Amino acid sequence: MLSLEAASIVLWSASLIVLPLGTGPAERAHFPRLLPPPGPPRLEPRCRRLGGRHYAVIVVGDEPAAVMTLLELRRRFDLVPGLRQARLALVTDADLSKGIGGTLVRSGLAYLDRNQVPSDMGDQLPPLAPSSDLYARFLRLVGVHHIAVDPQRASRAFGRALQQARIDLLPRAELLGVRLRGRRICTLHARRFGSLGAELFIDASLGGTLAELARVPRLPGMGVPHLSDQSLALGWIFALEGFTYGDLLRLESRLTRRLLDPRDVEAQQWLQLWPHYRQDRERLRSDLLTPAGTPRLAYSSTSDSIDQRSPALAIAFHGQSRLLPGLEQSPVLFDVANIAVLGDRVSVNALLFRNDAAQNRAVLATGNRPLPWMHPVAEKVSLFFRRQGVRRVLWSPELYVRSVEQIAHPLDPLSAERMAAGGVPRREALGTFTYALDFRGGLAGWFPRAKPTFNFGYRHTLPREISNLAVLGPGSGFGGFGEGAGRIVELNVSVGQGLAIASTLALQGRIPLAEVDPQLVARQMPDGYLPYGRPTTATTLQLWWRHHDDRITRRILGGDHFRFPWHADR
Repeated sequence: MLSLEAASIVLWSASLIVLPLGTGPAERAHFPRLLPPPGPPRLEPRCRRLGGRHYAVIVVGDEPAAVMTLLELRRRFDLVPGLRQARLALVTDADLSKGIGGTLVRSGLAYLDRNQVPSDMGDQLPPLAPSSDLYARFLRLVGVHHIAVDPQRASRAFGRALQQARIDLLPRAELLGVRLRGRRICTLHARRFGSLGAELFIDASLGGTLAELARVPRLPGMGVPHLSDQSLALGWIFALEGFTYGDLLRLESRLTRRLLDPRDVEAQQWLQLWPHYRQDRERLRSDLLTPAGTPRLAYSSTSDSIDQRSPALAIAFHGQSRLLPGLEQSPVLFDVANIAVLGDRVSVNALLFRNDAAQNRAVLATGNRPLPWMHPVAEKVSLFFRRQGVRRVLWSPELYVRSVEQIAHPLDPLSAERMAAGGVPRREALGTFTYALDFRGGLAGWFPRAKPTFNFGYRHTLPREISNLAVLGPGSGFGGFGEGAGRIVELNVSVGQGLAIASTLALQGRIPLAEVDPQLVARQMPDGYLPYGRPTTATTLQLWWRHHDDRITRRILGGDHFRFPWHADR
């Protein structure tokens, strides 16, 4: 990812061009001065066209929210006579020959986190009810029954849908800089495609590439000053061919018996790496067995998903590989797994790597490719499962990046505190989302286990500094810990539907995105998704970050594995 401080400003034809000169992650380790944010952007002078391609909207990135927002834009444009012929483009530095769909496809995120409908809404909504019409269309498009999405099938579906919607795909663009006029982006410059102009830009890239080129201030690390050098654990998702739910249950049963057998010398040696289990056999039994005394095996709440509840597999892997568990003392953790069932294979989201803000930026800058020191760990995982009879272990080409730097001055932040209070006002809400703030990789053991039910809008995507830009995704304005829910695919796809409506209204009225009435946008959302956000009863959530201790929170992101509630409801 490109460095903001390493950018130089060059005047060209009375316009401003921001061109990157360096990529050093250490250059942004400081926390930006949070001055009083400027007022809403005013109407800026129109950009002069200087040649090159010109579009109504350019979306940067190929994450699922990027693709679905473009499809919604085309659908909206086709309803407006003056916009039916308007051009749309998806621009990305990624090589789309390896798949369209970013985190979902190239990182292999096959297990989808879904809207967790509260029990008191059960008579009005089914379990896992989609939070928007656009997300329901996404599920149909990529063929999701409940939880699991096949990355290859999703990539093909995205490609066909974008082609049918007459959307230009501009991959391997190598973005270089932007030309600004006042507070508007006029042109995006790409090495491969030259100058690309647009009336509106949506940065839906995972790392906020366009926002960085436009010098939009962002919050380093986790978004709060004392955690500005920290980031959530990186994941590397893999698939097991010829491994079934039944195989997993038999493996967990066998490992549980061995770990509880004091005569099994090898299994007892594995436990030497886990001092809390070595010193407390009752705790080991409690984590491995149910209250009825049976092995605490993985369970399948839907036909296409499996959730682990036992540490047996992790203990065996770390023991056989001689890797200390816990990200505080080791760079690697084999966590309890979320598993997607994909026909003759399963996709496993369990392998975590210790991370900090500098490394996170470096990974994003290199296209999310695994770092060299991670490959020997992956080989240990492959060897472990081949010993269990698995035919092949297939690794995703990109890492799963869980957190990114967020815009510092959103027009209307959607913070964790606001989520806990019920979210945006109902009259401005696009819909409602319920999700346990998830900081997998250590933080879950310390953070209050709150599951806010909150109304969401789209104005947290609008940086105050640029009038024709929205930042859609985990880099939106979640104010730090709000990213625990804000990184989820479903929420960002649903926000994208409102952003597409607002963009259409802005183009019709020739006004900045910030001047679009959010109540008008909310009224244009499809029927059937009435907002029902409410304050959470977990008031400790609203107090936690006001009183937390620097030393403790650093241990949180280091992953104090021994405090992790293994068999809690994840």
